[in-house]
Amino acid sequence: MNKYALLNYSLNKMCPLGIIIFLLFTNFTIARFEPYVIIALIFFIERFNYKVGYSVAICEERNLIQHD
Repeated sequence: MNKYALLNYSLNKMCPLGIIIFLLFTNFTIARFEPYVIIALIFFIERFNYKVGYSVAICEERNLIQHD
């Protein structure tokens, strides 16, 4: 296994989120509610995106769905 795999995964996972949070708080103020709602929605999307991808992988492995 590549010794930089953990670093690469961590940066790919956290850097986009950090950039989004930085941009939100530079364009909005901390006192507004919009950045917090957007961050919560990002975490919601990220959580269920992983679960859907995992489910699709299991279904493909067991030949429950076919790709064209």
